[in-house]
Amino acid sequence: MSSESLNNELNNLERRIKLIISEQAKLKNEVEIYQNENLQLREKISQKERELNSFQNKFKLNQIADNAIESANPDELKELLNKYIMEIDKCILHLSEA
Repeated sequence: MSSESLNNELNNLERRIKLIISEQAKLKNEVEIYQNENLQLREKISQKERELNSFQNKFKLNQIADNAIESANPDELKELLNKYIMEIDKCILHLSEA
């Protein structure tokens, strides 16, 4: 092989290596973008799961309240609410002292 053909082969090889390095950098950048997107989507999923749990808890409390209202007479319900209010006031007082 002549030195000119070896030079051509070397230049071709260098060009291919540069293309491969360029492609690798591009792919690394894409991977980083997809990883960031994945993280954001996971955070959104967690937030939606927390919201769902909150709504489910509110729904359960509403069902309990509805059942309590249906099964209790107004005087018992008023007394129960007064007890809850007194307990809440105690908690507020305790927290304000701390």
